Amino acid sequence: MNSIPLIIMAAGVSSRMKKSSITKDMTQNQINQSNSRVKGFIQVSDAKEPLIFYLIKNSLNAGVKEFYIIVSNDSKDFQEYLKSLENRLGITINFAIQDFYGNSKPLGTSDAIFQTMNQHEELTKTRFLVCNCDNLYSVKAIKLLLDESNYNSMIAYDFECLEFLDERLSSFSLLNIENNFLSEIIEKPDLELIRNHYRKKYVSMNIFSFKGSEIYKYLKDCPINIKRGEKEIATALQNMILDNKKSVIAFPLCEHVPDLTFKDDLEKINKFLN
Repeated sequence: MNSIPLIIMAAGVSSRMKKSSITKDMTQNQINQSNSRVKGFIQVSDAKEPLIFYLIKNSLNAGVKEFYIIVSNDSKDFQEYLKSLENRLGITINFAIQDFYGNSKPLGTSDAIFQTMNQHEELTKTRFLVCNCDNLYSVKAIKLLLDESNYNSMIAYDFECLEFLDERLSSFSLLNIENNFLSEIIEKPDLELIRNHYRKKYVSMNIFSFKGSEIYKYLKDCPINIKRGEKEIATALQNMILDNKKSVIAFPLCEHVPDLTFKDDLEKINKFLN
């Protein structure tokens, strides 16, 4: 085991999940949870554990023992469940409460990490991993980031291996990589642009390793995306690599990543885990 912690972003309002259509095989319990819970807290598989349980298990198997979970202020049940995992799994859980600043949704992923670092100042002086709560990243992916100590790093997923429809491309960040380093990150790119200009498509699924002392400034100064009204990790990263083109090393990876975005993803994740 190592001392590198993992931040899991779990304070979103799951608007796409709540708005998506109910599938014919969903149980009433699944419908209720998908309409009310943060995605990482939705129960999946025959074991009826939330998705975040399997993410934490994979992280533990990769060598992570300490977790910082970003949650919203009205997440008492979720927090109680997560604290129960400390004894069950032999891990440490810390919480960061993401302030929505009076709005109905959080200000974005960059702001989430920035608030977490302000609430836990030790993160400004150490290296840490960060990821979404609604993707089931593999042990291999997590270990790749844990083992890279010289640079900030990220997983660059080969889109062809993710097993998603082409239409999902525009919901990811598209990556340009030069000599193993991230040279450009394009948040939620235009689908036609991708189809016409990219043969090999690498995308981010928001799993990174950061040196706190290096990323903090770019999170703090991250501008709000005018179109989406959020401070996004992609923007902070782009600004960092503009200042230093060897800021972020990218690890290409070809594998499927179970993703919980819409209600019909529940069936796919259940099949994967069972």
